Amino acid sequence: MKVLFLMLDLPADMNSSNLYLDLALEFKERKHEVYVIAPAVDNQETGMYNERGLKVLRVATLKQKGVKSIIRKGFAQFVLPYQFRFAYDKNIKGLPFDLILMPTPPITLTKLVLHIKKKTNAFFYLILRDIYPQGAADIGLVKFRLMYDYLRVLEIKTYKNADIIGCMSSGNINYIAKHNPYLDKSKLKLLPNWQKEIKDDELTTDVRKKYNLEDKYIILFGGTIGYAQKVDNIVVLAEHYQSNNHIVFLVIGNGVMKPYLQNKVTERGLGNVVFMDGLPRDEYLNFVKSSDVGLITIDERFTVPTIPSKTTSYLSLKLPVLAIIDQHTDYGQIIEEAGAGFWSVGGDSTLLYENFDRLYHDSELRKQCGVNGYQYFIRNLTSELACQTVMSQVNKSN
Repeated sequence: MKVLFLMLDLPADMNSSNLYLDLALEFKERKHEVYVIAPAVDNQETGMYNERGLKVLRVATLKQKGVKSIIRKGFAQFVLPYQFRFAYDKNIKGLPFDLILMPTPPITLTKLVLHIKKKTNAFFYLILRDIYPQGAADIGLVKFRLMYDYLRVLEIKTYKNADIIGCMSSGNINYIAKHNPYLDKSKLKLLPNWQKEIKDDELTTDVRKKYNLEDKYIILFGGTIGYAQKVDNIVVLAEHYQSNNHIVFLVIGNGVMKPYLQNKVTERGLGNVVFMDGLPRDEYLNFVKSSDVGLITIDERFTVPTIPSKTTSYLSLKLPVLAIIDQHTDYGQIIEEAGAGFWSVGGDSTLLYENFDRLYHDSELRKQCGVNGYQYFIRNLTSELACQTVMSQVNKSN
């Protein structure tokens, strides 16, 4: 097949990847002809590039990542489909695509999908990762009713025109069905997050020795440091355990809330929090392998079920999970089913500290949670399985 991926972020670094690139490469491995439309990086000009065997149309766009201003980010996503469409029409308009895969966010790219679908009659598979705009409204990012209503119209249009909606969890499926009763429920399918499997022996850097962390108990928080992650939870934990010199909270990544978190840590005089900038995935996974616990935090104001994608990295390298979540997500049930760690709802400090202490004081428990999580990853969350799932669902719907 000729397959087209629309991506908001396509890593150019050969040592890095993300879940969408992993999936595109799985399609390529199965001999499909894979095209990608993605924003340009490092001042690239708009044009076609060959990247890892993928035919990539890089498009010069407004900045999409790390934009703190809600207005600027909203405008960038508003004009994105027009920038993508102009590049599409100029470079690959005549190609007969069979399958289009579009993740959310953003939902604004639906306009482009419908333009391409009209030209090619391609099958439209929506990879639903964020339930938008409700998720953004929950945490105060969409404050004006007019804006919410506009985005809600786009959301409904997206759902109606998708041939399949791949949802992260059963909770996601139930939420979408409940709040969108006009939908044919048969198009709602389970598509959990995924990641390419990486073996322990492929990660050889001794980061504990390299960064003088040899005698530390490392709580890792890796990935996007944004509004949804409720970074105040990191401060709460670091403050509670600051008298224990054995414990260090390692924060790796970038995002609009990183300066806020750094300022909070400085104001409270927390010497047990260490910051590092975002790393290529292969380098980052060395830290995952070397840490003791992987931290997940979700803003407890969410009313939509949220499944953090960073979990796959933790589980893939046998890192037990400590999660602080909202009451509406089924993420906790997934962690329980996997036997991969412990969770509490945001604001329940008593249970949070109990969960932390259980893992801290029992190395065998941590080891067993890690093994359980890895087995769950192999059974459910590899990119190979995700590709098989998508193709099976598409074939059954055609």
